[in-house]
Amino acid sequence: MAKVNVLSLNPAGVNCSIVTGSRRSLIVDAGPGPNTARVLAHRAAALSEEANGRPNPIDVVTTHDHWDHFFGNASLVAEGAETFYASTSFAADQEATAWIALDAIRSAPETSEFARELPEDPGDLLVEVTPVEEAELDLGDCPVEFHVLGGHSTVDVVIRLPDLGVVFTGDLVEEGDPPQAGSDAALGEWVRSLQTLLAFDEATVFVPGHGVPVDRDFVARQCADLEGYRTMSSDAEVALPARSMPGEHDRTFPRECALRLP
Repeated sequence: MAKVNVLSLNPAGVNCSIVTGSRRSLIVDAGPGPNTARVLAHRAAALSEEANGRPNPIDVVTTHDHWDHFFGNASLVAEGAETFYASTSFAADQEATAWIALDAIRSAPETSEFARELPEDPGDLLVEVTPVEEAELDLGDCPVEFHVLGGHSTVDVVIRLPDLGVVFTGDLVEEGDPPQAGSDAALGEWVRSLQTLLAFDEATVFVPGHGVPVDRDFVARQCADLEGYRTMSSDAEVALPARSMPGEHDRTFPRECALRLP
């Protein structure tokens, strides 16, 4: 049976996941830079050695074009990753996004030190992308579906493992902090995207872009939060709430969680 491991990494407390199938491995989001990418590549190799007795070929999918989710891509090329899947929007805008985002994190006090790990030339962060619309991938005993939605960013890619009941949401779902609705967000579309996630009847575990894995009830609550914010945002007192999954959870960084699968 395929295995799913979620690694939560700094900076930005981003979730990057590894799906280990019998023939291939898939990394969901390369993280913010070279160090996180190397951690993911080495961990993916170790997990496939453990499961299959050999390192799997590695593919990568990017959920959206915010820097903490894709600045590690180029380093994964150096580590031998083969195919990089992303939305057609990401493929078209990757270069401009990298230039803008790199300048922003160099200027921000909270990320300026981290920015020293990144290349001077934003072009060195770019990779060749295989665009997806609605597509399927087989890792060997683990079918994977890509669904192109939207709302948190211009285009968000959701990764569905229908046989395992797992969905990787990117930042369409965030746990522990309020969902980040920036200038590229579209709240009505975001609500519709969460409704689409809830229509995946088999899904029981949703891996958010940040925070611990959540259940269907959490996604439904966040969907209601966004709908309320969308309809009441003219009120200056209205804000998106930070929601947390009930129970005790490891919230240290870095951390790794192996999902319990059926």
